[in-house]
Amino acid sequence: MKENKLENFLADLENRGIISAVANKENFLALETSQQCLYLGIDCTADSLHIGHLFQLIQIIRFATIGFRIILILGGATSKIGDPSDKLKERPQLEVKEIENSYQQITTQLTNLLLTRKKMLNFIPLKKFYFEDLDLLSKIYQILQLDKQNPEKKYWQYIWPLSENNSSFQLFNNNDWLSKLSFVDFIDQVGRKITINYLLAKETIKQRVNSENGLSFMAFSYSLLQAYDFYYLYEKYNCHGQLGGSDQWGNITSGLKLIRSYYPENKCFVLTCNTLVDKEGKKISKTGNQKTIWLSLEKTSFQDLYDFFSNMSDEQVIIYVKQFTFLSDEQIEKLLVLNNPPKLRILQRILLELIFYLLHQQKGLDYLVKKS
Repeated sequence: MKENKLENFLADLENRGIISAVANKENFLALETSQQCLYLGIDCTADSLHIGHLFQLIQIIRFATIGFRIILILGGATSKIGDPSDKLKERPQLEVKEIENSYQQITTQLTNLLLTRKKMLNFIPLKKFYFEDLDLLSKIYQILQLDKQNPEKKYWQYIWPLSENNSSFQLFNNNDWLSKLSFVDFIDQVGRKITINYLLAKETIKQRVNSENGLSFMAFSYSLLQAYDFYYLYEKYNCHGQLGGSDQWGNITSGLKLIRSYYPENKCFVLTCNTLVDKEGKKISKTGNQKTIWLSLEKTSFQDLYDFFSNMSDEQVIIYVKQFTFLSDEQIEKLLVLNNPPKLRILQRILLELIFYLLHQQKGLDYLVKKS
């Protein structure tokens, strides 16, 4: 039964187009309840998270729904170096004050999104969207399994799948342990276990070493520091898994190697998420050419956030609804049938509702009501 639950869960992630790769899948499927702990690392290289981060945060919420403990690691230490993955040249060095400010801003965002107790709402924006077509609204309620007379009671199930007082999430700063680790101790504990040949075989490192700009020893060490994070969390918090973007594969598998060198019989695993792309197939990130969708209202207004999701094509919104919402395949298929003609834009509006609530709670939903 235990394996079936995890196997079905992983199959659902793959079906939604979320998972890029899995290392040690057999370990994941064999996890005991006490070992079901996953971590996600975020460096403090900007003073806000962006939509690519939100994509990954939605996935850790999914893990929490099946009982996983979730550890969020902010890179107070690793941000001083900068991840060389997917970069053709050295990242610009950030001032300590910049990193500290970014750490505070991101901590606030994560706290609001994941750690703050969610308040039950007494209205549903969909009522405002479709108040002129009560028959359509009733059919949407039925698909979403909302009570026609009192839909607020079950509204929670598709907008926020965890209980009001869920305590699955912990937030740490890797500076708390990396700053206490001397260089000699680090080389002894990590450098002794991972060879230069192993690191040079990593595609991202190989590209940088052979590039015109080369690769500094500092950037070369980033993968070792991230590996140590995983090793530290495994020892101290019984954390068995790591989630990251597909461009993180080299770094997070180094963590597996380090843990295995000390604990050969471990049950650790890693999963990487597919890259979030726009309608033209371009990677969505803060370094791309397209407009970045930040989670901070100071950087991306309600209007810009609204436009991004409401103007999404019918083809792309299907992908986003699968990857960003907690609706089942069956519910999504029924909504697609109901969305006739497509100008009803039911999926776009459900996506807007979930995103605005997760990011801005009541204030966000109030804005949607005004837009309707």
